[in-house]
Amino acid sequence: MRPLIKLQTYDGSGSLEMFLMKFWHMDAYLRCDDKDTFHDLGASLQGAAGQVLWDIVPHVTMANIIYLLQTRFGT
Repeated sequence: MRPLIKLQTYDGSGSLEMFLMKFWHMDAYLRCDDKDTFHDLGASLQGAAGQVLWDIVPHVTMANIIYLLQTRFGT
């Protein structure tokens, strides 16, 4: 069973790079598998950032979601 640690959310404001860095550190700490990481990221996206989930197709990868986030919210 995974420890109960609340992941931060990202709504498109603030630094995407900072959010992703914290997300990856938390992911490594929790030793998540790819499926958990994918769903944790999706659950962490709110507001405008969450809208990228509407633009994904079946069999999307983490790289696809991060690319969409970077093109919309990255620096």
